[in-house]
Amino acid sequence: MSLWRLPPVMIIHLKRFQFTQHMRRKLRDLVMFPLEGLDFSRIIASSDCDTKQDARANGKIEVDVNGEARSSDQIENDVQKDTEKKASLKNGDDGRSESLYDLYGVVHHQGALSGGHYVASLKSELDGKWRLFNDAQIYDISSRDVVDPSAYILFYIRRDVKNATLEDFWDVSTREGEGMTEEEVEKMMKSRERCIIS
Repeated sequence: MSLWRLPPVMIIHLKRFQFTQHMRRKLRDLVMFPLEGLDFSRIIASSDCDTKQDARANGKIEVDVNGEARSSDQIENDVQKDTEKKASLKNGDDGRSESLYDLYGVVHHQGALSGGHYVASLKSELDGKWRLFNDAQIYDISSRDVVDPSAYILFYIRRDVKNATLEDFWDVSTREGEGMTEEEVEKMMKSRERCIIS
């Protein structure tokens, strides 16, 4: 497997639950993962991929994400335009220049398969200390306490975007007629009606 571009944030979901025909159980194996310097350079695709040249030479017809039949050249052209558009972001991020990631958050599952509790370890961007968030309680913890058998979901950030904001990657401007106003959200939260999913 190889990736053309690496995302600003890499989320890794560890398999912690096993379901077979005869049993169900929570997996409590210790998975060692780095706090700093997770390197994805081995999976970045080279810029002169042979598969692109083969597809162009063969002129294969493929189905795009919308289910429309298009030639490989057409799909590749659209992908290239999309890549160029995204690479022209405010910070010039192309997703290929940096391959090192640092951990900034972990979701932990405590308990068993039949019941449990989720907590989160987060690294403060203000002071660099790790903290455990458990409902309304927050505790300072050591970095060595982050890697443990309860780790479930890992959140890594690419080193070159640590100081970036959402605006550097996505259009976060409000648009007329989209979303809810703060007043509407507040009114909804105060109302007794709740959304129930069954």
